[in-house]
Amino acid sequence: MPSSVHVPRRRWWRRALVARYGARGRELARAVDAEYGALLATRPPWAEGSRALRFHVRQAILPDLAAYRVLSRERGDAAVARGVVRDLMTAQLLPVLRVVRLLDRVGVPFGRLRRVTRWLVPRAFPPAGFTIGWGKDDDAGLRFDVTSCFYLRVLRHYGAPELTGVFCYGDQVVLEQMPRSVRLTRAGTLATGAARCDFLLQPARPAGRETMAP
Repeated sequence: MPSSVHVPRRRWWRRALVARYGARGRELARAVDAEYGALLATRPPWAEGSRALRFHVRQAILPDLAAYRVLSRERGDAAVARGVVRDLMTAQLLPVLRVVRLLDRVGVPFGRLRRVTRWLVPRAFPPAGFTIGWGKDDDAGLRFDVTSCFYLRVLRHYGAPELTGVFCYGDQVVLEQMPRSVRLTRAGTLATGAARCDFLLQPARPAGRETMAP
């Protein structure tokens, strides 16, 4: 792998690992960089199916997988390494959370969020990597189920399906910051053994008001 290939947000990884591990963090950051290059060199051909899938692989899955592998070797405990990677991944979500909070401040109505979600999801999570079934779609709510997940498939390819739950956790962090005009819930995920990742988007209701059943 050419030396010019580096983990995305390389400086961020170094700062984050030094903040957690002190001087040792610099060595760990270099190891994450090298591990990322090795993972990228062995990515499966089907992971290159579209620009969106390439983004998921290169910007999300492989950087965290590289850190997971390095920290698992460092700590000798995969569960502890997953916890650290979860914390690091959550910290990287701060720019996304700022956008979500901005939507809340400007008071985006449920109907507009519903339309944006219906437009955005198939583009950000394309059929080449994700199988998504759409359910009810009206003023009372929007329901969709993910029955095949690209993240889980890629991580199985690398022998680390247990890391998928870290990304599910990141979804949950974002869901909890959704604008107050909407209520978004999820009962289960493929990573935890459920048959689907089910998403239900509903307009927020005052306490005691009836909502659409999941």
